[in-house]
Amino acid sequence: MAKNYFKSYIWLLETLQSRGPLTLAQIRQLWRRSSVNDLGSDLPARTFANHIEAIFDIFGIEIVCDRRDNTYRIVNEEDMDGTGIRSWMLDALCLNSLLNESAGMKDRIIFESVPSSHQFLSIVIQAIRDKRKLKVRYQGYRMDQERTFELEPYFIREYKRRWYLYGHKDYDKDCKPHMYALDRMLEVEILPDTFKVPEGLDAKAWFQSLYGVRKYDDMKIQQVLLKVYGKQVRYFRSLPLHSSQEEVETHKGFSVFSYNLAPDYDFKQDVLSFGDTIEVLEPMSLRNAMREHVAKLSELYGCI
Repeated sequence: MAKNYFKSYIWLLETLQSRGPLTLAQIRQLWRRSSVNDLGSDLPARTFANHIEAIFDIFGIEIVCDRRDNTYRIVNEEDMDGTGIRSWMLDALCLNSLLNESAGMKDRIIFESVPSSHQFLSIVIQAIRDKRKLKVRYQGYRMDQERTFELEPYFIREYKRRWYLYGHKDYDKDCKPHMYALDRMLEVEILPDTFKVPEGLDAKAWFQSLYGVRKYDDMKIQQVLLKVYGKQVRYFRSLPLHSSQEEVETHKGFSVFSYNLAPDYDFKQDVLSFGDTIEVLEPMSLRNAMREHVAKLSELYGCI
């Protein structure tokens, strides 16, 4: 049922965004003709009101009625083009909705699959929305045996075709969010018990200096300078490596980009993936670490 509701939410957002303010009668008429509406059912006023409330709870997007002409519109439409977790989730769900609407073109639109979204994503989102605890049967890749525990789900993140849940486990002493990968969950159940999100916990701020998916107490934010060569500069301009990216120097043949982040394992791996088109300038500790990685690669391939 949750999956069908998500289709309805996305359809409603796309319809209001593309067609502008609409009356409830117009929305209901369009809904009856929509391919998302598999059963050709009506959209009762109460269900429509529930959809509006759920869209605000999940995406933070507000739909209001203008009483002058009884039309509905999106108030904060700019949020649909924002950044962060909400935008990632909305983009993924909108793409799925678009493919359903354009069934005849699905063989000509190729995108990467996110396996971890297939089984538990809708359940996790529902629990986050309703502030309900989860009972999770889990086995990480480094765990010899599976474990079952209760979890307070705070927020989620999609990263490199995997979904990650951040929350508080029942027997952890602190209330800091810890990461749990959805593709390592074996079973998930929503419990009747509710919880309160720790005061002051903001997902956007929590991820601000984080590059990858793990956060450790000893991670320190540093200014990182990358020297990017040739045509790779255009790639960095069009798709920043991190939200803190700034182009601080521009020269013929290269540019220097600045970042404020904790250079973790994922960051180092991504920098290495660009090969000889990127050079770490600062901090020196990161430059030395990259030099060691390159030396090990050279040894592995018999270059030394």
